[in-house]
Amino acid sequence: MRRFTDLQFTNMGTVFGRRTAAAVLVVGVMTMTACGDEQSPGTGSGQAASESVSPSGSATDADLEARAKSRFLPEDAFPDPWRLSQPPQPGFGLTVCGVDIEPEDPRGSARRRFAQSAVGPFLSQYVQAHRDGLADQVVSQVAEALRSCTSFETKGESPTSPTTRFTIDKVAFADVPANAVVWRMTSQGERKVTQDIALVADGEFLVGFVSYGAGPPPDPAVITTAVNALPQGD
Repeated sequence: MRRFTDLQFTNMGTVFGRRTAAAVLVVGVMTMTACGDEQSPGTGSGQAASESVSPSGSATDADLEARAKSRFLPEDAFPDPWRLSQPPQPGFGLTVCGVDIEPEDPRGSARRRFAQSAVGPFLSQYVQAHRDGLADQVVSQVAEALRSCTSFETKGESPTSPTTRFTIDKVAFADVPANAVVWRMTSQGERKVTQDIALVADGEFLVGFVSYGAGPPPDPAVITTAVNALPQGD
């Protein structure tokens, strides 16, 4: 399968990355740079890769990796011209409307990304392994918080990280399963960036999707397609 090599961005990527303060975040505030330099954000290399795995370091790493990657979207989840792209930055930390979506360190994680072109739009997928019940807890808490939340502020873990305010945008997302929550949020400031986010509770796995780009707001159908294309657990 042909793969896109993304152009380099500063602060491009996803809402997920509080623990990678030096690499691209706070959370979705994007500035496009070096448009002629074909590098994946934060990698410093033009070498294409379709996925990345961060195991826990235990004796069951191989099994954990296989289980996590089994939750990857199929390569044909999106129609042409969508292709696999270089993996997004690691990290999964964000507090949304008072709910920490990574309340505990995961036992392991995997990630991959799709792109419609070298400059987007993009769909990133994150798979994190947690203790039983945690994914259900996070999804239900976020869904409950979004019933009344209209905006929130967040920042990276570094003392010098800026605080970014996001508004929650009311969008009707179709065909959202009961074990998922989907929302749209827009960063406030000189450069506004809109992202569609989904969290899916899948047994031991918390699966996150982020649909975003450097231009207009993402097509809501992209995030719902991703949620419904997620392979079923055992």
